[in-house]
Amino acid sequence: MIPSVLAKQMRQGVENFLRTTFPISTPFFHGLIDRLLEEDGSVFKGPYVSIQLPFRHGQSGPDFFPDIPLKYKPYLHQKKAFQRLSGPRARSTIIATSTGSKTQ
Repeated sequence: MIPSVLAKQMRQGVENFLRTTFPISTPFFHGLIDRLLEEDGSVFKGPYVSIQLPFRHGQSGPDFFPDIPLKYKPYLHQKKAFQRLSGPRARSTIIATSTGSKTQ
């Protein structure tokens, strides 16, 4: 399964469904569905891919930010970022994780 091919097939299937399910018989609305489907972002957004790999849990460690106590045990990627951001030699850090990452 190739995601880009699957996304194109799904889009074509939805377009075909909309065109055949809602045939336009009123001249005023003729071409409305086609115009809507051709406009970027009006019906289709994405494709988005989610592999939802589980995050590894970090082991208990120091309280990285005493002024901001954590109410959860951080995941390993969070712990590594906290280590870079805290302490006497804090370093610039870019954190890139999915918006669906959850804490315990």
